Amino acid sequence: MNLSVFSYCVDARRLSLPIEWKEIFGREAELVVELGFGNGEFLVELAKKNCSRNYVGFETSLTSIVKVQKKIHSEGLTNIRVFMVDGFFGLREFFQDESVESIYINFPCPWPKKSHSDRRFTKSEFVQTVAAVLKKDGFFQLTSDVDWYVNDMTCLIKKSGYFDEITVLKNENVVFGTRYERKWISQGKASYTVKAIKVKHATVERWTWGEIEMPHVHVKNIDTEKLLQLKGQIFQHDRGVFVVKDVYESVNEYLLRIVSNESNFQQRYFISVERKGEGWLIKLDPDAFAYRTFVVKFSVKKIAEVISS
Repeated sequence: MNLSVFSYCVDARRLSLPIEWKEIFGREAELVVELGFGNGEFLVELAKKNCSRNYVGFETSLTSIVKVQKKIHSEGLTNIRVFMVDGFFGLREFFQDESVESIYINFPCPWPKKSHSDRRFTKSEFVQTVAAVLKKDGFFQLTSDVDWYVNDMTCLIKKSGYFDEITVLKNENVVFGTRYERKWISQGKASYTVKAIKVKHATVERWTWGEIEMPHVHVKNIDTEKLLQLKGQIFQHDRGVFVVKDVYESVNEYLLRIVSNESNFQQRYFISVERKGEGWLIKLDPDAFAYRTFVVKFSVKKIAEVISS
């Protein structure tokens, strides 16, 4: 197998954030971002048509990550990098303020159930993030076949005061004949597109910037009974929650499998409790990296606090 086919996906958990894009692409160029690229047709077509720009795509589907890399490789493109991470998180954490030229979202899941509404892009925190990372006069576009979804986004954009030249179009051919587009056309469905230009800058809080060193705590002694009883325990933080899903034991080391959730950004990782000299070291396991978010750092400190004796 030609492993170079899979060289376009970057694991940002091993990078210092925000990302130095010149190092990633090997050149300076305008940045264009697509959130949720699906099979990658739109992203690849854009990159083919505009070779002078660098393209960044976000997806959470491993299948999509594999498919898009095959497309990139077959086209011989060098101006695309993709990340398997939530697009909202990546947009906020990976980019400096006023560093992105354009942002596209094509047919996102509308999460129609009211109980899932906080998973949608249609929230003020997302609009503010877009207004933070876009350059002045930067371009934002969202296309959906769900009219209320586009209307909600349009209302948020107008209300924010960060954008101008806001237009809503029906049945505009914006996605280069992708599989999804062909599907809804064949079914007689309509599509709706909102476009906007950034005119005012916003600021947002970043969760991970400047965090290079892995969170860790040294303790003199641990209570192994408390440690082994951690399985299934849930710990609350004002930013979110983490759960100890399992505890594994070996000679002079314990490994805790953790799931954390912050504003619907979920991570799975391990915390290591390892004997070091006359004491113990509690830290993120280096073989299971996580983004150093508030809850991830809290989880290391909380585990150390609970098991210290």
